[in-house]
Amino acid sequence: MKKINTGGLGDAVHKVSAQVYHDIGESQVKRRVRESSGESLKRLNIELPEDVHKELKVEAVMKGVSMRQLVEEMLRARYQ
Repeated sequence: MKKINTGGLGDAVHKVSAQVYHDIGESQVKRRVRESSGESLKRLNIELPEDVHKELKVEAVMKGVSMRQLVEEMLRARYQ
């Protein structure tokens, strides 16, 4: 994956994410994700290097999707 120089963008992404969670609540976000997929979901927790996490977050924001949606899209492209 191409490295992205994010500068202060990481802070901006964090602030926007925090505002979304504040506005509608974390449980509402999780419920909406489950409802939108129409599938039963399984949880996968992974640890990523900070720079990879930041790149993923920036790409998700630029595409207007959640990190979960972006990772799911990547995995589906690889395994379907």
